[in-house]
Formats: sequence, structure tokens, C-alpha cells
Amino acid sequence: MYLQYGEELSGQWKSLCEIELKPLLNVNSRPFAKAPNLLGIDFVPVKLPNGEVLNVDITYSTDNRGINIRILSGDTTIIQVGGFKRQETSYDPNVIFITSNGIYVSAMVGA
Repeated sequence: MYLQYGEELSGQWKSLCEIELKPLLNVNSRPFAKAPNLLGIDFVPVKLPNGEVLNVDITYSTDNRGINIRILSGDTTIIQVGGFKRQETSYDPNVIFITSNGIYVSAMVGA
């Protein structure tokens, strides 16, 4: 997952971070011995330049390229989107949103 923010002065997207998806072994509180088809991250905190902290949660199924992205500010969900990647190596979906403190953020999942 690639997170970027819109820098107001330059009008350009600047990189916040890259987060590598890892195999998920415990999904919906059910222990899985193996889950090679499910990748994700579980609420990774990301600090924005203005001090805001977003928590990012992603689940991705390699079987059907289904993806779910959820981004929270505190306990409040700012955005949740689900869908399917066109190809394993594409950079979609790409979600652009504005935080409550006025920072534009772009989130995309790519190889």
C-alpha cells in the first residue's frame, strides 16, 4: 500500500509511506494454520505532516483480487472501500480523500 499526501505549497503528491501486506493468519478471530491467499495489515498508524494520525487496515485476497481498505482517525472511520483489482500488478484501487484537518491523502495498492 502506498500512502501520499497533497503538499499545498508545491501542489504535488508527496510520499508518506509504503506498507507491505503480510499473510493474514487470524481472520475474524478464527485461527488459520495457513492463509496464503489472504494478505493484509491490521491498523498500522500513519502520521501526517500536520500531526494527524490515521490508522490503516487492509485485507487483500489473491484468489479473486478482492480488496478492502479502511482508514480511521481515532475511532472514526474516515473511509472504507471495497472492490477488486483489475490485475495483480495494477495500482488500484486508488482512493483520494480529505482528512478532518484538511490534508488530502491518496491511498493505493500496487505491486
